[in-house]
Amino acid sequence: MERLTPPAEVPVDLAQLRAHLRLEEGEEDGHLQHCLDVAVAQFDGDDGELGLALVHQVWQQSFPHVPGAGGSVELMLGPVASVDQIEVYTPAGTWEVVTAPELFELGGRFYVQTRNWPRPGRCPLPLKIRFTAGFGTAADVPKPICHAILLFAAHLYQARSPVVMEGKPAEVPLSIAHLVAPYKSWWR
Repeated sequence: MERLTPPAEVPVDLAQLRAHLRLEEGEEDGHLQHCLDVAVAQFDGDDGELGLALVHQVWQQSFPHVPGAGGSVELMLGPVASVDQIEVYTPAGTWEVVTAPELFELGGRFYVQTRNWPRPGRCPLPLKIRFTAGFGTAADVPKPICHAILLFAAHLYQARSPVVMEGKPAEVPLSIAHLVAPYKSWWR
């Protein structure tokens, strides 16, 4: 899985984090931005804890097989807004664009199918699907996720060294886990 185009905006910006922490503008902005970037990365994208794209971004997923007629493949990152292009490596050694793909959701998972998949040629990953994933703009990201990002960024800012309680490392505040639990892709 490869991100081709990053999101144009982030779900929570520096001004929101500064307001959350009740800090004046310019006060440690470099460190605040670093904490915010880490917090967003914790939840966003293929490597994120949620298994979701938060703001629209373009991804490409490659597959080692091409389904038979009427078959489908699962896209591992959601929510999927659109399928932008599908290509299959052909026996002639060229990439053929698949027309009229159908995107559907089933149980929170996103699938792509077409009536007639082209016959693939010899290639380790003969199927490439480029798609746009994310809730939409930053304003469309569910508020509990945005709040979890704020809480986690604030935690990183305030706890500049590992948090230890009674000699044992402590986890991130449990409230963050509760905020994002309904949005997690548990099957990933």
